[in-house]
Amino acid sequence: MINKSSLAIISEPCPSTDRIEYDEALRLSELEVRKCLKTAPPLIRRQTSHLARAAGKGIRARALLACSISSDGFIRHDAVNVAAAVELLHLATLIHDDIIDDAEMRRGIDALHVKFGEKTAVLCGDFLFCLAFDLASSISPRETDKDKIDDVLPPYLTEICLGEIREFSNTGNLDLTEREYFRIISGKTAALFQATFHAGFLLSDEPREAKDAYIETGKQMGILFQLVDDCLDFVSSKKKAKKPVLTDCRRGVVTLPLIYALRADNTLRGKMENGLSEQELKAAVIAAGGVEYTQSKIKNCRSKAKKLISSLGSENKQIRLELLLDKAAAL
Repeated sequence: MINKSSLAIISEPCPSTDRIEYDEALRLSELEVRKCLKTAPPLIRRQTSHLARAAGKGIRARALLACSISSDGFIRHDAVNVAAAVELLHLATLIHDDIIDDAEMRRGIDALHVKFGEKTAVLCGDFLFCLAFDLASSISPRETDKDKIDDVLPPYLTEICLGEIREFSNTGNLDLTEREYFRIISGKTAALFQATFHAGFLLSDEPREAKDAYIETGKQMGILFQLVDDCLDFVSSKKKAKKPVLTDCRRGVVTLPLIYALRADNTLRGKMENGLSEQELKAAVIAAGGVEYTQSKIKNCRSKAKKLISSLGSENKQIRLELLLDKAAAL
């Protein structure tokens, strides 16, 4: 068991101005995101400034910076821009998701398309994609690596898009299998976590053979993150989630709690086809054990991720990644 108090151990003086501590890197990455949003070109600054009003959890930036911790305990300064780029990519995907989902709120404020219209929101999301890649393209790979970060990111974004398309094409599909559900979330959510861990690895001094462990850890954490979100849609409140709940039911998105409930209660499908209110469906899914089953999958993902984390780099790195894992798994 890692002793988390060891985070408080005083580090040796940083040997170079190009090397910074984790907390400073996180602070600078948050500042970089806000700067990018608040100093966007005047044509789009009202929209990006609106986005800057509500900060997210920053879990992807935190994960990237934790992965990029080198054996001396410090982080390359240019990891700050990559962490900011990942957060901007995530924000861009959320803007597009909210339009597709017709969501009214995001992070406790009006969704961008609600306040400024769909066309403007789409263009703002596209601008953020471009901005993120511009930040990532400024980073040079290690001499031992062939991969450049801006070359690594696009394949993962392709998987995100395909995951979203698969989800949309299965709207209202009560025959959706658990296997296909995991295929969907492995793209739409887990792929960006994989990209985050992959990029963090490229910024560290880990040996090349450690790459696959980083990518798999990112996948497990991303799947876990989506499973938690799908549970919260049934058990959380609008105030706690800072967005509407039961939105999956409303949009016809079939998630694991419902897939299991349909399998466990052979009367549920008929009830749904005859018409159930959102609250009635919520009660039926919980009663059939859908949320409990999903929680068991969360536990399995958490266990896999924790085992993988124990093989990654220094104790300092492992501690920070475990803390993020705990945060991601919290219901």
